[in-house]
Amino acid sequence: MDSTINNTKIDINIIKHQMPEITIVFPPLLDWYLLYQRPQQLATAFSKIYNVRCIYISNEVYKKLNRPILKVNDNLFVVRINTDYSQLVKGKKILWFSYPKHYKYITEGFDFVVFDGIDVPADEFLFWTVDLKRAIDCANIIACTSELLYKLYRKYNKPIFMCTNAADYEHFKIAQEKLPKPSDFPTIKSNEKVIGYYGALASWLDYKLISKISDRYKVILIGKNKYYKKVIEHPNLTILEHKDYSQLPYYLSHFDLAMIPFKLTRMINGCDPIKYYEFISAGKPVVSTEIYEIKRKYSEITYFMNYNNCYQIIERAIKEDCLSKKLERIEIAKENTWDIRAKKAYDEIIKYLFLD
Repeated sequence: MDSTINNTKIDINIIKHQMPEITIVFPPLLDWYLLYQRPQQLATAFSKIYNVRCIYISNEVYKKLNRPILKVNDNLFVVRINTDYSQLVKGKKILWFSYPKHYKYITEGFDFVVFDGIDVPADEFLFWTVDLKRAIDCANIIACTSELLYKLYRKYNKPIFMCTNAADYEHFKIAQEKLPKPSDFPTIKSNEKVIGYYGALASWLDYKLISKISDRYKVILIGKNKYYKKVIEHPNLTILEHKDYSQLPYYLSHFDLAMIPFKLTRMINGCDPIKYYEFISAGKPVVSTEIYEIKRKYSEITYFMNYNNCYQIIERAIKEDCLSKKLERIEIAKENTWDIRAKKAYDEIIKYLFLD
């Protein structure tokens, strides 16, 4: 295959074969099957890049692998903890980790280390501070998901770059149209609007706000499991069990509005919610508390609410929803995919890995 730049023919295959081989290893932060989050998404996206292989170590707390090494594709393997995967490694071996305690994995002979700053070590993640300094000390470069994290970590005088969250647009775009309704989706009257959320039913959700919204609207929370099983009862509120990632678009397609009802803690203001990108990939209007990172980047397309004005903001979001606004949200989603994030991160790794 040839390409032409400035009238000069370039053989793309030659360029590809000049790209160095690397293997990126993700230590066991999340079960591969539980919440399909940033580590799994990045591992999948990295594996699409020529000469990049990914090894994802799953802790299997939610679902056991049916074999020690699960081949997802030719360049992505999920392995059990304590499984020898050395035969899968090609080229330079890279450690990509976000849980500070995983700095201990550097003893396994890595050529390069990336610390992925995904959460502010405060509130529910305050215990991360115990190992944070050691994690950063062992890293060659730092990736950050938000501006607050970037400001927090740049003081360590390490190479640092922004690698915000994203969505698998191709996975969620099918929810731009109504899909077959899941059997456990509640019955909704024709005059009722559904406001939905999926994800961890964790302590950072504002359940007081959710309860107030439920006083006037049908609310659906998806994500109950043995780790996140917050009990909140309301006649207009339906709480559903955790759903497989493949099923989420089917539920999302039946939301009239998607919401992110997080408490405004320091930890939350430093986060960049993945579900936000998934919601707009489906073209859904998003009502959210005033999370700093969302407000900083997407104030033009997001409806920000609090306990006092939530009814007013939700009504405005419903009233203003139209095709042009839906398309605007979708275009922004297309610009924020995991493939784009992985390519940027790959470029940063290569730049510093082979720096003289």
